[in-house]
Amino acid sequence: MAESRPPDPAARGSFSRALLVAVMVAVLYGAILLAVDGFVSLLADRDVISEADAGPLVGPVMAVAALAIVFMAVLGGLRPTSGPPRVPVGRALTAAILVYALSPLAGAIVFVLGRGNAATAAVFYGSCLTSPFVIGAAVLALVTVLLLPAISLARSRAR
Repeated sequence: MAESRPPDPAARGSFSRALLVAVMVAVLYGAILLAVDGFVSLLADRDVISEADAGPLVGPVMAVAALAIVFMAVLGGLRPTSGPPRVPVGRALTAAILVYALSPLAGAIVFVLGRGNAATAAVFYGSCLTSPFVIGAAVLALVTVLLLPAISLARSRAR
């Protein structure tokens, strides 16, 4: 009877490290997204969510949707590979497209739940696609995921 081998501690450690790094990168992405939205709002003299009847949860839900997409892209991109780290251009473009398309969709869903009118939610979704805030979130997601090789090379040490 073949004995089962214990799990490799290095593999378990690499997943927990990847999970920790993905959480830290997602939190950093959220903080930078909040700062960029604030500066764009200040410079453009425009609200992040311009519809007065959108409700208070639309903006945060859109930001959380973008944050979740970036978290999953970073976590998937930190898998151990053999050889030198490659720049994940495809993963970065996919994350940016998903942030661009799905974060306004999440906002539109919350908008229709609060308002109850699907036609205005469709107009809201369309207006979000041209918003500098959604475009900025997508560009920031692209840059964040493109920096994965540099992030994965960073090492921490106990002091």
